[in-house]
Amino acid sequence: MKLFYNPSFTGNAYVDFEKTPVMFDAKVVNTAGLCGIIRLHAGICSVVKDYGIRFVDYYSAMKKFMAKNPKNTLATSFKIDSLNTAKKCLEWRDTLAAAGWTKASPAPTERMKVLSGVEKFFDDKSAGEELLELIAQVEGGCTLPELEIHTSSYYEDFSPAEVRLLNALIERGVTFKADDKKLESNNISKVLSILEGGKGIKLDSNDESFEIWNFAERDEAIKYLSLLDATDFDVWINADNKEFDNWQKLGGKKTSGSEISGIPQTAELLAIGLTMFERPLNIFNIVEWLNTSINPLSDFFRKKLAEKICKSGGYYNDRCRDFINKEIEEYPDLKEKIEKFLPDINQPYFEETDVEVAAIKAFVQNLRKWCAQKIALNKDGDAAVDQLGYVINQADTLLLLLEEIGETAIPYSSIEAMSSIIVNNVSMKQYSAQAGCKNIINSYADFCDEADKTIWCDFYQSGDSGKLTYSFLSPIEKEAFQESLSLWDTLKERDYLRKLLLTPFAKTKKKLVLVTIDKIGSAPAPKSPVYIQLEKYFADKKKPNDFSKNLLKPFVKEKTLDAALSKAIKKIDNRMESDQEFVEFNNTDFIKDNWAEYQSSTSLESLIPHPLDYVLDTYVAFKSNALDQLNDLSTTKGKVAHKVIQLLFSPKKEKKDSGTPTYIRTQIDNHFDAIFEETVQSEGGILLTKDNKLELQQFKKQLSASLEGLLKGISENKLHVVACEKSVGYQQEKDSDKVIRHGFIGELDTKGFIDMQLEDPEGNPYIFDFKWTTSDRHAQKLKENKSIQLALYKELIEQETKRKVKAVAYYLLPLARFVSTSDLKGAINLSHILTESERAGKDLLKEIQNSYKYRKEEILSGKLEETADWAKEDITYEQKRDDLGLLPMDYYDNAKTGTYNPIAVIKGRK
Repeated sequence: MKLFYNPSFTGNAYVDFEKTPVMFDAKVVNTAGLCGIIRLHAGICSVVKDYGIRFVDYYSAMKKFMAKNPKNTLATSFKIDSLNTAKKCLEWRDTLAAAGWTKASPAPTERMKVLSGVEKFFDDKSAGEELLELIAQVEGGCTLPELEIHTSSYYEDFSPAEVRLLNALIERGVTFKADDKKLESNNISKVLSILEGGKGIKLDSNDESFEIWNFAERDEAIKYLSLLDATDFDVWINADNKEFDNWQKLGGKKTSGSEISGIPQTAELLAIGLTMFERPLNIFNIVEWLNTSINPLSDFFRKKLAEKICKSGGYYNDRCRDFINKEIEEYPDLKEKIEKFLPDINQPYFEETDVEVAAIKAFVQNLRKWCAQKIALNKDGDAAVDQLGYVINQADTLLLLLEEIGETAIPYSSIEAMSSIIVNNVSMKQYSAQAGCKNIINSYADFCDEADKTIWCDFYQSGDSGKLTYSFLSPIEKEAFQESLSLWDTLKERDYLRKLLLTPFAKTKKKLVLVTIDKIGSAPAPKSPVYIQLEKYFADKKKPNDFSKNLLKPFVKEKTLDAALSKAIKKIDNRMESDQEFVEFNNTDFIKDNWAEYQSSTSLESLIPHPLDYVLDTYVAFKSNALDQLNDLSTTKGKVAHKVIQLLFSPKKEKKDSGTPTYIRTQIDNHFDAIFEETVQSEGGILLTKDNKLELQQFKKQLSASLEGLLKGISENKLHVVACEKSVGYQQEKDSDKVIRHGFIGELDTKGFIDMQLEDPEGNPYIFDFKWTTSDRHAQKLKENKSIQLALYKELIEQETKRKVKAVAYYLLPLARFVSTSDLKGAINLSHILTESERAGKDLLKEIQNSYKYRKEEILSGKLEETADWAKEDITYEQKRDDLGLLPMDYYDNAKTGTYNPIAVIKGRK
């Protein structure tokens, strides 16, 4: 059997099948592959436990050692972070064991004494120890197949154990060939000579065998290279092929085979699920859990529940509870899954508490069982199997770890620590290689045979060899181990890594292209040490930093995306002319048929100044494929504050004096804390995250002060609360088309929800609207007589009560300040606004009606105004405003731009 061996082979080495037909009698192997073949033919069975099991065993051994030796040098580290300390010690232990270290080896330092002591309680062997056992069996005369091993000329620089294995095989009569370099006489060999230390070498300017392709950005390089044909190069070197394969797929090219590096989301299923045990519940975590690519809960259920959580602002509320109960009623089998894979919706936590280990175990076991069932019924391909199998391994490790810890309840921080320990970066399949694809190898060292043409796609980030194997040893430790252990000599290891790095130069005969880039995103790209060496070698002696005079420059080709590489497609011209005022469309039937029966103040504030945005939001309904998004902090505070006020200030039919200042005072004193906690749980989940802990405390103080200011305003003006969150205007009977009432203002039917309606002793109505903001924009609206919201509410209340509203006011909650054109009484925090003289006499309600009618007719005629950045005098609406009695266009925050400005797809101008 012929074996092509190098420890660096990652599994997809380049083979020239015309020269090296790899069939049943020939294989390309790394150290693990070579050992596997020897064991197979020698009948040797050797099992190394899974890393997760070995880690738990080592952690257990370390605990036992610490209990018996409480004053050792690593005791403090183990006490602070036992899991990561054990992980690092196991890493040191396995590295030393590969060099022959045992508990009987010298222990020159206190750290080594700890490792030796732990070894008394630990007997799991590592892959390195397994290799040493095999070497002893080969040296002892185990059965060997007929082997012919081909390896690199620098094999003596391999790790000591690998060199010892090769020497043992040679002693046993195995045919062995160390292949020498066969270089062509061209620029590639000259560059290699330079990199190996040669002097006085000049490159031939007429020789095109060596080139450097430079791109401005990484994305541009990936797109360009993906569009090239597979036959352009024999070998494509690219360590991270995921993005490259994505672009090949989009461009209609054959995928080359790629893996997802790190941890794909499905493989993180256990880690994501465990975050739901945080107390208080982190609402971001449950939303992420519901939005995983696959999950034990159905797609429909997860999407809808995530939507409910994001819209309501919390998980522990009636909207989520009612939805879950309704789904269980329709699908009874869902109840068991909800109990297994979601937090108990009836048991919220407002403070941090320990988590019951039994609950964690139950969740882990249930998820493991589901993953096994999913694999058995697999319809999602190899990638899903790999990732779910990874989750099962994680689950097994975690269950062992929980057993080892032996506690009945643990803090969430311990769950986080365990989760980080059991998660290790892995590579999992994304796409399979297709016939006729580019021949990708992951590493610059993965050359089994020589290639005619090679392109090194990720050359710009190659060359950093990282830490040497035994760099963690102190000088004292290293000196003590030199005689007893087979440590990899530092010079030999550096030489080995250097020769690996130069493999593409040594293995390419006719054409070698190195790819460099200037930037990755906005950051400067790394520069390969090899490239730096070449720059210095060819630098001008007088001006070494002037690359224009560098002798390497003629071989650097600046590359950009060439239009010739792309397929021609028919373009759709959807650009607007610079002087075009309207986006025009012919068919308005859908909008006519679905025009809203009523408008709210919010919809009018979009429709009147931004008709294009209104139509896009209402009728086009752009949807994002992104995860459901929770409201920002400011919006959340506003929602919570509104709800708390409603619960504390609203009158109750069964309470005679409810709604009065005296009653509200009692409500605040007796129930504020409980209602605040309950409301934050149900509507303000993001306030309970660790990041917002101080924010929550400050918010509670702010809200408490705001309630006091509001109560003072009510009391000083001798008012009582009539209703909170009161619906006025248009109302339709639930689950039917029957309209119970209208809110007509002229021809405009309107609807609204008034934050607070009040009355004085004479029965005169008052309206307060709450805003969680410190901005002066609401004061500006009143100053300019442009507050659509308060104007509509005032009219609707007057229609309903048949009485004039005596005062309307905004109440800015963070400032505990009233903002009003009315003269409210008492020593309260009031900004009394005077309306500008030019707007004081305007009939705002009439302007709203006229503007609504104007925009509706405009839209139904197929014209959507888009005048962002236009001068006011050039806009038709402004030109007709005075004659038609329309609202000034800049009433909305003095802005003429809406949500979709700019959106080039729809309204980009030439």
